[in-house]
Amino acid sequence: MHIYTRLYVLLLSLAGPTSAALNCRPEGPVLPKPNLGGSPILKLAGQNLTQTLDDAVQGVIKAGWPVENVSFSLAVVSTYQKSAGVPIWEYHHRAEKNDRGVKNITRDSQYLIGSVSKVISDYILLKSGVDIDRPVTDFIPKLNSSRSKVQWKDITLRMLGSQLSGAPANNGFSEYYYLKEFFVQSGFPPIKDSDYPPCGAIGLNQGCSVDEILEGMISQYPVTAPMERPAYSNIAFVVFVLALQEATGKNYTELVADIVSKPLDLRNTLPSPGEDCKAMIPPGESSWGTDYGYNAPGGGLVSSVADLSKFAYALLTRSLDLTPTQIRKWLKPEDWTGADSAVGMPWEFSRPLTLTPSHPHPVTVAGKGGGPQLYSSQLNIVDEYGVGLIMLSAGNSGASTVLSDALLATFVPAADEASRDQAEKQYARTFKSERTSTQNKSVEASFKLDNDSLVISEIRHGGDDVFGGIKKIWGLTIGQYTATFGSAMRLFPTDLYQTTQMDGKNVAAEVWRLWPEFGEPIESDMPGSNSGFENCLQWTLGDWIHYGKEPLDRVIFYKDASQHVIGFEMPFLRSGILKPISDLVDSMAGGRKAKPAPPPRPTNTLIVDNGAYTLKAGIVANGHVGEPRIIPNCIVRDRSRKVFLGSDIAKCSDFGELQFRRPVERGFIVNWEAQKEIWDQELFDNAATKCDPTEARLILSEPPNGLPVLQTNCDQVVFEEYGFASYYRGIGSTFNAYHDIQNLFRTPKDAPTAANVPAEVMLVVDSGYSHTTITPLLRGQPLHSAVRRLDVGGNLLTNYLARLLSLRHFDMRNETYIVNEMKEAACYVTLDFKSDIEKTWKGTRGEKRPSHMSGDGIVRDYVLPDFHTHTKGSMREYDPTRHTKARKLAAAGQTDEDVLTLRNERFAVPELIFNPLDMGMQQPGLADLIQQSLQQLPVGLWPGLLANIVVVGGSTLFDGFIQRLQKEVVQRVPDDCVVRVARPADPITSTWFGAANLASHPNIEKLVVTKKEYEELGSALVARKFAAGLNLT
Repeated sequence: MHIYTRLYVLLLSLAGPTSAALNCRPEGPVLPKPNLGGSPILKLAGQNLTQTLDDAVQGVIKAGWPVENVSFSLAVVSTYQKSAGVPIWEYHHRAEKNDRGVKNITRDSQYLIGSVSKVISDYILLKSGVDIDRPVTDFIPKLNSSRSKVQWKDITLRMLGSQLSGAPANNGFSEYYYLKEFFVQSGFPPIKDSDYPPCGAIGLNQGCSVDEILEGMISQYPVTAPMERPAYSNIAFVVFVLALQEATGKNYTELVADIVSKPLDLRNTLPSPGEDCKAMIPPGESSWGTDYGYNAPGGGLVSSVADLSKFAYALLTRSLDLTPTQIRKWLKPEDWTGADSAVGMPWEFSRPLTLTPSHPHPVTVAGKGGGPQLYSSQLNIVDEYGVGLIMLSAGNSGASTVLSDALLATFVPAADEASRDQAEKQYARTFKSERTSTQNKSVEASFKLDNDSLVISEIRHGGDDVFGGIKKIWGLTIGQYTATFGSAMRLFPTDLYQTTQMDGKNVAAEVWRLWPEFGEPIESDMPGSNSGFENCLQWTLGDWIHYGKEPLDRVIFYKDASQHVIGFEMPFLRSGILKPISDLVDSMAGGRKAKPAPPPRPTNTLIVDNGAYTLKAGIVANGHVGEPRIIPNCIVRDRSRKVFLGSDIAKCSDFGELQFRRPVERGFIVNWEAQKEIWDQELFDNAATKCDPTEARLILSEPPNGLPVLQTNCDQVVFEEYGFASYYRGIGSTFNAYHDIQNLFRTPKDAPTAANVPAEVMLVVDSGYSHTTITPLLRGQPLHSAVRRLDVGGNLLTNYLARLLSLRHFDMRNETYIVNEMKEAACYVTLDFKSDIEKTWKGTRGEKRPSHMSGDGIVRDYVLPDFHTHTKGSMREYDPTRHTKARKLAAAGQTDEDVLTLRNERFAVPELIFNPLDMGMQQPGLADLIQQSLQQLPVGLWPGLLANIVVVGGSTLFDGFIQRLQKEVVQRVPDDCVVRVARPADPITSTWFGAANLASHPNIEKLVVTKKEYEELGSALVARKFAAGLNLT
């Protein structure tokens, strides 16, 4: 499944509440920053977003912006990338209507970056060597005027760079002279041109000189008092750069070159105007080529992806020409701007709680955006993961938010999963002393990774429970001043490192701190009770308990040059360095064992189309495709309480009042205990499908829009309980693309077509037992935004027929097996519902219609099974004379035959597929849902989809289904669209045979996840890899 540009909003709305454990964690990373350079998790996330962006700019999915007018460049920067100027992922798109500037966008293409310039200007301020806590009037005495409305003598350079000066937003630029007449028409009094500022008003006069800028700063009103609250200001950056100019003797162009561009090798970062031959220039009137003059510090720089990548890389790796402490300070907020947002120098901070939906916690994003005319830019720094995200666009500004959100929603969760994956392997281990301590006792410490962070599992010193002792000591000391402590003790890294020696080699000592978790709040009926419990007070407890000069909360992990954790130490235990148990075993064995050869690729593939009513299963062995078995997917109990599992139901002799237990509900496997019972008997104990899972590949179908928790459960069963060698879980509808679908539509006169697998474009209607889905496919990939679901399937139709019969005949509500057989034998889809209703209408009480009894041939008799002479029901022509005779025989007790006469039930039941409102369901019918699906897609795809509608599933077997669907779709689409609807020879096994063809594809190994990958990378990788869909290129 692709990750769409609206995913960020989706994450915010669907993810669960943030973790209470991480709400009050220490500021900074939860786990060490991941190495993303070679991370398969991040690589897969990048591939998914690349495909989504390709689909967006090609019109396959709705982009949300005019793709023909917007060019853009996106990039992801990591502390572990090989070159500072080469991001670990990037994407560039040049809009087709761009007719100026560079022809091929690269990471060196120039864009206007607007207010992202403020980041560069603040860096210059920090690097200038000037005391930035001095008042600006020390550098520009003219501002210390008695006429000034702004108290400049109280405003420092730091306040100006932090949006806390209260200075005006602009000088002249805030005047909209070109809207002068509109102001008057809106009720404002007319004013003269002389009432406007003498400079800087666009459309009226020129830009301002230094003297005019300073005079404007004296005459304008302050927005707020200094340091009272943040107030966004462009002119504040102009003012502090003028101060730097006075202090250094260099203008802004020189400061940019000397402090930023030359030291960091930023070849495309300079004050506007840039170079047209390198530029990305949008169509229309834009700010490209503007000379911003003295206003450049607030928003007038040009830059590129490569340059911003170098800058972000230096910032993240602490290699900027500032100390690490200065950089950490720079990445901290200065004041609040909202409940979860703040401002710094000049970073705009947000702390979304659900950027990492699998492990929700507040993630600090330090960002800065800019927006000159027809340009947008965004630089986001997520220091917790060592990640920088860059978005530069030229064109309609509506693209910027969508693209920035897509970057955040794609790569922050991926970085989080990568950090957890790497921490699981390196830190969540058991460490043990290699030799006994001074007290002749070994020390052992074990850690695990829970859903939030690294936690202590156990610390033992000989037979003593040190971990339990630590918690008791905390409770006896500082515990009397705090809330009660919980059971968990968490660990967090501190960003404190030092180089030391271990076994004669240089290693990095990485300091972590223990972090207690508070227990339950005090129960009280007093007002405001426990309101203080939500205050995060754990930060006050650090370094509070020592044992012989060693803090009880300070521990050290040791890492070698390859960043592998090779030791752990608890100085308060005087334990020395503990080694990972695996390393101790290897050293005792005389060295590390050679890595085993990778397992051979499976030659057998077990394919399971796991439907709610039946599962279709079979083996593809060495490319040979056999016939699948169709197995009832249920556990049944009859009236004698005898239980039948799966295909054993054929042994049942009495189908009356059967009780069913089904593992699948609404299309999803929700009862794995029942499903495993059926799988064990039908798949692994049956000769036709018997295979050794450890040597086989599994291909398993699932419905669209699967629930992540159910998918994770499925992955665990497949790998951890059955141990399959490899596995692919895919949307069942997509497997139908692996047929030669054009041969479904050819007439006998047409020559057979060459197989095109997967089909280029098709629309699959899958109507099964639980529901009906509409899935548009492009080259085998589902177009997720257009997938639609109708909660009408065979189960609902059977229950509806039982309800209708119970109102007019016998009570059939507990006879679902018999009613289902009756439905399959007798029901059909009418082409003219009104006409058939009239045919079966009896007429008024006084005027019976002559043909109402037979319904003009519609009425049929269904003979119910008696489970003695015949165990199955049968349908026959309606005969009124036979009914008269049967009534007489029944009255005389000479017949046991029970007959139901089926009238309008025959077509009223399947009608629910096309008109669910008939039974009060608030859903559109099938044809309307197809229309809704198409409306989510570009019109250019409609002809291909409409000409290739393939229906599969048991509920499409009703007579008249294809004709009715084609008729209704034709009525809803443009006249020039050809509508073709086809049904495979066996729509029940069509999905299975498509999956069988997929299993024989030479690139099938690109799709599957191996057991080894699962064991190393977990369910997160499975979810991300399967989200990519059937991408075999």
